[in-house]
Amino acid sequence: MNLRTFYFLSLLFLLPHLGQSQTLSTAGEGLAAMDLPTGAKAAALGGAFSAWADDTTAVYWNPAGMVFIPKIQVQTAFNQWYQDTFFQDFGGVLPTPWGALGARVSYINLGSFTGRDSSGYLTGKTYSPTDLGGSFAAAVKLGALAVGLSAKGYMEALPDDTYGTFGIDAGALLRLGALSLSGGARNLGLVSNYSFPTEAYTGSALAWDLGPLDFHLATDASFTTQGTELHHGVELGYQKTVFLRGGYQWFLNPVTDQDQTGLSGGVGLALSDVRLDYALVSYGDLGSTNQVSISYQFDLAPKKAADAEDAEDYGTTPVTPAPKPRAIPEPAPKPKAAIHPIPNDLSTQAIYHLGVDAYKRKDYDQALVYFKNAGGQAPTDDKKTYVAEANVMLGVLYEYHQSSDDHLAQAEHYYNQALKLEPDNPTVQKHLAALKTIDDDR
Repeated sequence: MNLRTFYFLSLLFLLPHLGQSQTLSTAGEGLAAMDLPTGAKAAALGGAFSAWADDTTAVYWNPAGMVFIPKIQVQTAFNQWYQDTFFQDFGGVLPTPWGALGARVSYINLGSFTGRDSSGYLTGKTYSPTDLGGSFAAAVKLGALAVGLSAKGYMEALPDDTYGTFGIDAGALLRLGALSLSGGARNLGLVSNYSFPTEAYTGSALAWDLGPLDFHLATDASFTTQGTELHHGVELGYQKTVFLRGGYQWFLNPVTDQDQTGLSGGVGLALSDVRLDYALVSYGDLGSTNQVSISYQFDLAPKKAADAEDAEDYGTTPVTPAPKPRAIPEPAPKPKAAIHPIPNDLSTQAIYHLGVDAYKRKDYDQALVYFKNAGGQAPTDDKKTYVAEANVMLGVLYEYHQSSDDHLAQAEHYYNQALKLEPDNPTVQKHLAALKTIDDDR
């Protein structure tokens, strides 16, 4: 193990402990849905997710994480809680040029029970308390740092009372290559009669790409007047398709009469843009719970850029320069538009969209510059879509708008680069089939 790896591992596990003396308020006596963790992936990781936050549950775990989600994503989660209680959650994230927007709706059914009077005798009345709430979140990206806010409103229906409240979540996420660091607070607000489930958190995560294997390690710490609760999680992925997860959560200082710590585990399966996750979580003396999540992601903008232009816009046949009669003087070439340099602080997504704008203006030389920059970047999770689509557009430019001797070979090269990242991309398959037809005709 080299010194840099040792430093990362030390920071990963020490950072959440630096603030262990901080406390905010007692965990909520009511409004359970506000503080109920969501998402089978996060649950399987023992709640060590604030520095990971790479799916729609970032709206709860750390809204800043939404800016690193590359596609539109929707997800629903079902948690079979204790006895006849259950928890249902639905959320979505929309990437934007400046960051991301997200929303979440959650419902908790606390089952039914028979009431008792002040003497402890059964009244014969049956009660079914429920919680219902929603959140709206926004996040912006400032280089490697992202910050986010989430506004939430919740209502709880109890046997003799119904009340609601409003709260705010705030989070920050810093990504330094393979290392991610997080911090923030959940459920900041006021509510009468009941303690508000406010907590602060810090976290860190470290990712290794080992070829066909991916290895993630994460830890979080959350702080309330109950004490400091620590969360640790680990994930091993194969071919970015099958994932095995494990986690553990525990109180740094044991809480009297509240043993809610224990092991967790789960599996995940990614099938193209659909993801299925399952978690089994132990809460010590309270028993175990099961949680299932299903999510779907899609990206409208890149597909529109590559597909919405019909055959008339792209041209239906490759450009083949025709020989010019020697007797007729060639017209003077038109002056080319100036090529603008690319600012260093632009994201891959922003550079890709600049290329799309240049292509629509028929400024193909400038479009080549933008797409080559975006398509040549490392296809990390937050860039993969735009790197792939930039290569698609490079193939289109070389196939239809370049006249060099090897323009078709260049087009085929870039289409194949895109196909490595998105094997099911219909645009790439269509154009590669057209190129093969041209080769066969020759």
